[in-house]
Amino acid sequence: MRISVIILLLLGTLTFVVVGLAALLRERARQQSFTVLTNMERRSWLIRLRRTAERRLVRTSYGRRLRWQLDNADLSIPVADAVLGSTLVALLVAVVSFNIGGPVFMLMIEALLFFGVRAWFRRREEQRRAKFIEQLPELARLLANATSAGLSLRASLGVAAQESIDPVRSELARVNDELALGASIDGALERMVDRLPSRELGVLVNVLVIQARAGGRIVTALQGITEALEVRRDLRREVNTLLAGSKATAFAVAMLAGLMVFLVHSSIDGGLRTLLANPIGLVIFFVSTGLFLFGMAMIRRATKVDV
Repeated sequence: MRISVIILLLLGTLTFVVVGLAALLRERARQQSFTVLTNMERRSWLIRLRRTAERRLVRTSYGRRLRWQLDNADLSIPVADAVLGSTLVALLVAVVSFNIGGPVFMLMIEALLFFGVRAWFRRREEQRRAKFIEQLPELARLLANATSAGLSLRASLGVAAQESIDPVRSELARVNDELALGASIDGALERMVDRLPSRELGVLVNVLVIQARAGGRIVTALQGITEALEVRRDLRREVNTLLAGSKATAFAVAMLAGLMVFLVHSSIDGGLRTLLANPIGLVIFFVSTGLFLFGMAMIRRATKVDV
């Protein structure tokens, strides 16, 4: 009897343990599913908020201009994310610069940040435009081969978009999309020139437009343009090689200026805040900053050669 009672107690205890574990696992699974649903709702709420902010920003003139700048800089960032990220970075830089040098230094750093971002955008646009110009001889050769095979200009643009690489591929894709929506070849090509202003692309587009309107031997014209574009590309590469040393010097001077500001901040008791609190120190700081910016502008102007 005692052994049977013990066995029954063990079986009952084991049953309660199994039932309890099953209930615990079921409750845990329910909590996990609830957490997943909550996260999905939060994520969907954030996605809806981002999409709403994106639509409202794109409708404004500032949003459209920012979208145009991001596209020209080859940055596939949503406008809302760009505005939010730039605002957070500006606030962080303002707090750090205010703690280092006070309000005057904060305003100067914010101004330098603003103009630095604009210069960075312009440089990205120039790099994308330069890369596009580098690929123009291949584009002209592709158009010449396609037209010599009997294709029309519109079909040749489609073939060139498939055989090219970015940024030529993306720009020709936009041109083909506009043509598919009913735009004229002249208007689509002229809008591409507006997005990527350059003399080489302007000449190529003018030849294509004139040949499309008046007819003629477009293959011969494209072959001549290909040779001229290759000569200009080689000349541009030689000029960039000759100016590489001057550009490296300008970069070294900019880094030296940042190092000097750090040394002044670390060597003076109180840092830049004490220097900028003194009127004489404030005048010296503004004069030296102005001379530095003037020198950088002169270096940039001397090293910028338009070929």
